[in-house]
Amino acid sequence: MYRWITKGLFAGAIATVCAGCASYSSEPPISEPVGAAGKEQIASFTYAVDSPWKNSRFEKDAYAATVEIIPEAHAVGPTSATAPLPTLAIKITQASSGGACGQDYLTGLSLGLIPTWCTRPGLYTFHFVLNKAHGVCRQTTYSLSSTSYAHLTLIPFALFSANNQPLTLYQAALRSFLQSAQCST
Repeated sequence: MYRWITKGLFAGAIATVCAGCASYSSEPPISEPVGAAGKEQIASFTYAVDSPWKNSRFEKDAYAATVEIIPEAHAVGPTSATAPLPTLAIKITQASSGGACGQDYLTGLSLGLIPTWCTRPGLYTFHFVLNKAHGVCRQTTYSLSSTSYAHLTLIPFALFSANNQPLTLYQAALRSFLQSAQCST
């Protein structure tokens, strides 16, 4: 009897530690593309990811999303000094989350009764550079921060929240950047 209670409490503690919800915010805010606005014509692009995890799922999914958003463009490797500039240069930086925040352990030790939250600034950075014939036309860097919440009442939400928010925000940032606009130089 006591063994089953102990196993149940242990399973509950593991579920509580693993349960939580995360929200992401972008700086600068990502604007929704305007329906009537045109889209930049992209002939070629470079794509680079700086991440502590090589060949991560996010890296592959973001590349696939890039090809889907600009299907007419072709990817080129790193450019040399004599090669023409690619129309679009994309650099993604993915920082390590650093594991659980200190206060997250408090939620786990209290079996989820004590709620906690933690903010991780600069978890993802998306840097876009648009080049024209005369050089850099415009560039924008989006920085994503994550705020995670942990509490016993969030277990149902954590179980059914399987969407990839950073990838969705990357797609929105790329679409927003590709809206036709004047060069800033």
